[in-house]
Amino acid sequence: MTGFYGGLSASVVILTLFLGAGSHAAAPAALGDALWAHGVLGPRLRRFAAVALPVAEGVLGAVGAIALLTGHQWGLRAVLALGAVLFGLYAGYTRHVLTLGRGGPCGCSGRDVPLSRWVTRRAVALAVLATAGAAVAGTGPVGLPTVELITLTLAALACTALLWAIPAAMHEPAAAPVHPPTRVPDHQQARTTVHRTAEGVQTPWTSPPAP
Repeated sequence: MTGFYGGLSASVVILTLFLGAGSHAAAPAALGDALWAHGVLGPRLRRFAAVALPVAEGVLGAVGAIALLTGHQWGLRAVLALGAVLFGLYAGYTRHVLTLGRGGPCGCSGRDVPLSRWVTRRAVALAVLATAGAAVAGTGPVGLPTVELITLTLAALACTALLWAIPAAMHEPAAAPVHPPTRVPDHQQARTTVHRTAEGVQTPWTSPPAP
């Protein structure tokens, strides 16, 4: 079972790296715009991060996939260890931005997903998965029975999709405030009634008593 769980952890991390790199490639300006909105990094460091991070995700994802499919134990562990560092960097950065009270998009995908604590929590979860995978990963799915291999693949796809969708799914847009109806004070209501009567609004008439 160690090989199954190690392969599952590694697969989720590698698939997430591919998703991140693919999202940045589909929307090249999204990450740079998000870093600018956060207002934490300087212009040079911001431009460097906007290029280096997607490249790092793509390279780690490709090397990790090759190591996972070929059963290269040390290569897989190295990729997972670097992935843990990368996701830990994401968690620390987003936590710092939120602590400063900054906002804006998370920059983690082409969608306009706002930066929130769920982005930080997802990065922490991925860092933990990568660390656990690096610790227990043997040869990955190589040598697993066919049934276990199919189960691992389906579980990895489901877990990756769930983790990727959490920040967007947990985002709660701020609802427009509902203002209660304004209560008119009693003295203003009395003035309004008198004013309407003076303008010719008829009041109920009672005939005088018979003599």
